[in-house]
Amino acid sequence: MADVTQTLALLILAQNFKGDIVRQINRRSVLLSTLRAVPGEGKNVAWAAEKSGALAESFAEGADASNFGSDGQDQAILTWGQYRSNFHVSGLAQAASRTSRTPAGNIDLWRRNMMNGVMALADLMNQELYSGNAANKFVGLGQAIGLTNNTYATIDRTVSGNEYWQPYVADPGSATALTFDQIRTDLATIYTNSGSRPDVAFCSPFVLNKLGSLFDPQKFYMYSTDRVVTAKGQVQLEGGVGAIKFDGCVFIEDKDATESTIFYVNSEFVEIEYLPLAAPVLGMNDEVMDMGMSDGFEDIPLGLRMEMLAKTGDSDKAQMKTYVQLAVRRPNACGVRKNVDIA
Repeated sequence: MADVTQTLALLILAQNFKGDIVRQINRRSVLLSTLRAVPGEGKNVAWAAEKSGALAESFAEGADASNFGSDGQDQAILTWGQYRSNFHVSGLAQAASRTSRTPAGNIDLWRRNMMNGVMALADLMNQELYSGNAANKFVGLGQAIGLTNNTYATIDRTVSGNEYWQPYVADPGSATALTFDQIRTDLATIYTNSGSRPDVAFCSPFVLNKLGSLFDPQKFYMYSTDRVVTAKGQVQLEGGVGAIKFDGCVFIEDKDATESTIFYVNSEFVEIEYLPLAAPVLGMNDEVMDMGMSDGFEDIPLGLRMEMLAKTGDSDKAQMKTYVQLAVRRPNACGVRKNVDIA
């Protein structure tokens, strides 16, 4: 009788997979995890911004009051950004995965697709917290604190009297080596402009490396990110996120931060506002689930809801959605440094 060859055996042997599925994509969402999230209301994200106008003076003995003034107010308005992740799983795929032994992560295929969709959504939102500037998206930090000659939240920064709405922007015009003196000047200028110093700064890993290289290389200056405290409270940034504390400001690396740029943020005045969703339509409660946003490390409450979509054929469909916007309520308490040389 002839031997059974491996080629023949493979036709009848089950394919076993070791352990769980190993995720390969970096979806770490640092800025999204660090900023405070608060519920909003109404058709827009809106707040009142107060500008200079109040009067103070010295006066001669017995002099009548003739000069009067009061601080003016502007309305800052941003439209809601709309984000979602859609997925569907066929009935056959669900049944086959449920009766399979490996890999463990595919046994509940519906839940795995749901969690992967949530992480993909968090990843997209984290990117657009920096770069967003279009309908139905975040108005990101690049627009909110990266420019002095644009309109932010309907307030035109180029209009005389609106200088209070301008952030601090340091741009040498070409790639320039980072120095401690530059950072001290940045922090001091923002304090002079607003009376408040940034408590966190976000940058790419390559910019953080340049900052780290300014220190004595024989000493350890990395800061444990599980002790970062912002207006949100103590933030648990797991997953090996690096940070360096310098002059009272914690510099945190984020893969999505605009390259060669440092974003100085005062977390007291920067937050993500989300719109709490309406109660499910009567009779639809079993097809709706409110849930937390997650990047696989940090749970982020942003009013996320999963909704089952109309079933057509042998496939279950769902979307996870949220209505959100980034609000920089005091731009002059924040700023950026551009053109940091990372070569």
